[in-house]
Amino acid sequence: MHKYMASLSLAILLAFFSTDAWAQDDFELPDDLKAKPCPEGTVPDGKGFCVPVKKGEAPAPGPKPAAVPVTKPAPAPGPKPTPTPVTKPAPAPGPKPTPTPVTKPQPSEKQDTSSVTDTKGQAPKNGSVDKKEKSPEKKTEKKIAEEQNKKKKQQDAKHPKHKFVKGELSSFLGSSKLVTKNNRVGLRLGWQQIDLVQYLTINPEIDLRFGDLSFGVGVPLALEMFDGNLKENDDWTAGFDNMGAFRTQDWDEWQEYARIIRYLTYGHKEDHFYLNLSQVGSNSLGHGAIMRRYSVNIDPDSTRLAGQLDMYNDYAGFELMTNSVVSWDIFGVLGFIKPLSLFLDSDMARSFSMGFTYTADRAAPVLVATKQQDASSGAKPFYALGDARPDVASDAFLHAMGVDMELKVLKTEHLDIKPFVDFSWMMPGTPSGPGANLSPEGGNGFTAGVLGRFNFGQDTIHALRVIAEFRTFSSTYLPGYFDTFYEVQKYFAHQRYEQVGKAQCPGTISPDDQRVCLPPTKFNEIFVQRKGQDRHIGFYAEFNYSIVDSLSLTLALEGSDADLGNNFLAHLEVPALDWLQFFVTFQQRSMGDLSNLFSNDSSDKILFAAARLHLLPFLFINFRYYHTWMLRDGAKDLNGDGLEDAYRMYLPYHAWMGDLELGWEF
Repeated sequence: MHKYMASLSLAILLAFFSTDAWAQDDFELPDDLKAKPCPEGTVPDGKGFCVPVKKGEAPAPGPKPAAVPVTKPAPAPGPKPTPTPVTKPAPAPGPKPTPTPVTKPQPSEKQDTSSVTDTKGQAPKNGSVDKKEKSPEKKTEKKIAEEQNKKKKQQDAKHPKHKFVKGELSSFLGSSKLVTKNNRVGLRLGWQQIDLVQYLTINPEIDLRFGDLSFGVGVPLALEMFDGNLKENDDWTAGFDNMGAFRTQDWDEWQEYARIIRYLTYGHKEDHFYLNLSQVGSNSLGHGAIMRRYSVNIDPDSTRLAGQLDMYNDYAGFELMTNSVVSWDIFGVLGFIKPLSLFLDSDMARSFSMGFTYTADRAAPVLVATKQQDASSGAKPFYALGDARPDVASDAFLHAMGVDMELKVLKTEHLDIKPFVDFSWMMPGTPSGPGANLSPEGGNGFTAGVLGRFNFGQDTIHALRVIAEFRTFSSTYLPGYFDTFYEVQKYFAHQRYEQVGKAQCPGTISPDDQRVCLPPTKFNEIFVQRKGQDRHIGFYAEFNYSIVDSLSLTLALEGSDADLGNNFLAHLEVPALDWLQFFVTFQQRSMGDLSNLFSNDSSDKILFAAARLHLLPFLFINFRYYHTWMLRDGAKDLNGDGLEDAYRMYLPYHAWMGDLELGWEF
């Protein structure tokens, strides 16, 4: 009996805990249990539990069905639900299963558009989708944005954004020497010819670079080997008489001892801070109305250390230059302010500037000292006194001032356009000594121009710089007065000696003759001899193209209706090939008109060229050629009287220098 009673009690308990006994129409599964996946081989029981699949029973729906409730009638036809067929075995659980309670249909939690339907096949009402259903979309969008940013950073790393290239695009324009762009230690042994004299050159040099800072030092020495000039009052050459003697012209001025410093540079032109002490290159102030590419060492017998310092920010700045950090014979300063940047925060406001320029030559030559009398050979009005450069009989303090404005009207990542205007004037002081009665007169000039700068390319940067100017100026003013040729033309405005001699000193010249037979100084030519002439108009155009750090090309043309007011410039340089670096500069100055361009007259032309060839890891060849002017002695009929006149003056000459270098570049 007890055995039967126990069996009956067990049957009642099993019946009580059966699925049907727990079914309630108003039961709803909590949200946190709806998405709970079941292990393989089990199915949800509709109450939040997973039970084994009974043998012989059909498997429960997969993880993403929208099951039909048991206690309610079948839904009306609608869009096809996505339940897994009942007859198939249960698939592996998905990442987010959607169990449906037995007693009440609930919306599906699928993320695609077809899942936004209820169990009756009807789309849910607006706002009925749970907020938790939207969060995966937000996460996806965020992930996509992160991936896009990551790809952009990778692309920027592959093609980094380069700093906009501006300022002078050529490194050696106005220079007679080449400087390697690598770190270097070397000893140069070579040969140089100057005015028929042969020299052995010895040059220990060092070049080092640390980021924006670079400097080079050296001690240039020249030993005379052979002199091809005739001895004074003799028909024989000097030959080997002075073999082994140092060339003293390289060290005959105490200022030239600063030449041990070849260059010291920090930054680049038009950077916020720029310092340059250098024997090579040239200097400009502002837009170049007063000083454009002034070169202090155009005469190879003079090697001075020029200086330039630039600083600016969003509100103000200045540029300072001198032809010699030792003597400061010529100096200039440009100060400017950006008044709108004090009140407005925009690129255009910060680009508007107003500047003032002051430049001076403290002892501008007015008259050159000549050897007018000589007891042994008679008058020598064509013979300029002096050794390294002509002696001056009269000089004056020359002032030049100017005001300018500029505004950057367009600025993008790849270009900027900047119109500008300049008004400047020159004020010559009273000459000293015999030139006191000349009464020089100053003049003024106006310039309106535009500067365009363009950058394009990614891995290889191409830079373009274009300048166009219109000018009008009085007869006693010259645009860009302090230019590349100033260090020669300040003594002789031009080299037309025979023309001047026949015009100013015709016939026999007696020992007491005081006529000026040499070409005038630049001061005398502009401020004295051009007084009373009409106002002039002119133009200036310049084109610069550069493959940055690889190649630079510059072309410039300057013209006006003023006498000797036309100039041409062409420059090419390749500074950074592994095996070759070189540059070539050609200038033709003080032409009567542009029809004289490329004429056979060599008196108005200069040419500088330099090259460096890398032969072996520790072996280099350096070569330099120049056609320029140098003080030279001689005898020639210069006034048409049939007699030779002794002269000493600047004349065109060719010179070259080559050397073999033992060194190391790194």
